[in-house]
Amino acid sequence: MKKLLKDVATSLVHLVVMLVNPVLNGVQSLRAMHWPTERRRLKLIDSPAARAARAAERERIRGLVEALGAVEGVEHVLTQVLDQSTLPSSYGLDHPRDTLLVCRIYARAYFVVREDAGDAGDVLDVLRRIEAANVVPWQAHGQGPDPAGSLDHALRWHRDGGVDADGWRMQSPCLSSPGTTLTWDRDGIPHRDPIPAGPYINRLYVFEQTPADVDAAQLLSEVRADGRGVVLELAFGANWVGYCQYHKVARGGFLGRGRL
Repeated sequence: MKKLLKDVATSLVHLVVMLVNPVLNGVQSLRAMHWPTERRRLKLIDSPAARAARAAERERIRGLVEALGAVEGVEHVLTQVLDQSTLPSSYGLDHPRDTLLVCRIYARAYFVVREDAGDAGDVLDVLRRIEAANVVPWQAHGQGPDPAGSLDHALRWHRDGGVDADGWRMQSPCLSSPGTTLTWDRDGIPHRDPIPAGPYINRLYVFEQTPADVDAAQLLSEVRADGRGVVLELAFGANWVGYCQYHKVARGGFLGRGRL
């Protein structure tokens, strides 16, 4: 009798599990498919936490641009900042199952080595001054995930014409840190296009540029053409990607509408 009751109880548990599982899976699928309206997303990115994180990231960018522009021989030309709040992708760390919204900043700043420091030797002098200024903790020789991101590598690259002692082409040089990468114009290396200025009709995309009323591509082309000097590009990106993710909204509440 006890065995019969035990078998009946086990069968009932299995039946309940079979009935409940599809419902749970359906709710999970519904959560993954449910996205907030633009109005709701605007409210989410205007939360105190999002505003504070955004302000901190913008201040970091502003401070580094000013510090680099203050180095002797360096003149600021252009800064571009694209603040973008988007739905998470189906791959990567921020998956739609767990994350409702991610806020990222794509930022680049352009500088020119002034006319009196325009040849390769003077560019290297400017790079030495940039490292000495401690704008950021640049990667030291032999350290970090990018072996070409140190001043030592840049000096060797320019000294040896980009070819090592064994005749192999060296990696293109830069100055890198975990949150920024500094590159400069070199013969044979195409110039990267500036960030497109829009139009961004959605208020979840905010583009700002300094100076504001210029065509970025035309301005940089003119700077390169008029002999003002070598153009430097400071790109911002944490964890070795091309953007800084400063805030995210986790799923929570009914149907995963998101937490403030």
